[in-house]
Amino acid sequence: MSEAIRIENVSVIVKGKEILKNINLVLREGNFLGIVGPNAGGKTTLIRTILGLNRPSTGTVRVFGKNPEALHEKESIFGYLPQHMNIDPQFPASALDIVLMGRYREAGLFRWPGRADRKKAVACMAMLGVENLQHVQYHQLSGGQQQRISIARALAGEPKILILDEPSTGIDVVGQEDFYHLLKGIKKKMNLTILMVSHDIGAVTAYVDEISCLNISLYYHGNPLGALNDKVLTSLYGKNVDLLMHSDICDKCERLR
Repeated sequence: MSEAIRIENVSVIVKGKEILKNINLVLREGNFLGIVGPNAGGKTTLIRTILGLNRPSTGTVRVFGKNPEALHEKESIFGYLPQHMNIDPQFPASALDIVLMGRYREAGLFRWPGRADRKKAVACMAMLGVENLQHVQYHQLSGGQQQRISIARALAGEPKILILDEPSTGIDVVGQEDFYHLLKGIKKKMNLTILMVSHDIGAVTAYVDEISCLNISLYYHGNPLGALNDKVLTSLYGKNVDLLMHSDICDKCERLR
């Protein structure tokens, strides 16, 4: 597999404060990476740097061998779902209208989406199990439905890399498990590379191919089970790490000892 993302010696300093410190990471094409760590640990800053929205203070980021800032102008590489979607809740748009926004790069900003664009948008909705919501107003959808519509919008642009920042916020534990299974299926079907940010290591370990543990510095990158040891967890979450772990993940920790 070729390299999708390569990060070398990246630090980000904002107003004299070190947000990221000497990050080194390689993600190969077709893998599902979970980035976990506490709030204010630099996770969102890292993905914004990968997207080319932040410039590193030191070091380099390459996406398929290129500077990410240059990719926005020429190629549809990224599908991005931020933590908070800036969509006016009263904006008069159907779920399908929102997904079609993801086709603007392909269709052209000032061209009305055509039949092929609509077909692609509906296909993305179907992958996420929300094709029956095409004509429902976006603001009438539940939080979980809006989340799936937003991901369908990100997929509609036919990206090579899907980046999700805390996508399961507001979804219960059972819903999270279904959601992560769904992402694995989409990854395989679309041959995607997925990078997903979460503060909850217990929720993602069983679903990703590899995991990065970030709290300003990168404390671990590799097989998910390798992150479940006291040293890494304490570095991420402090002395009260056991309060943050699901019981099934704690069982895995015991088996690794």
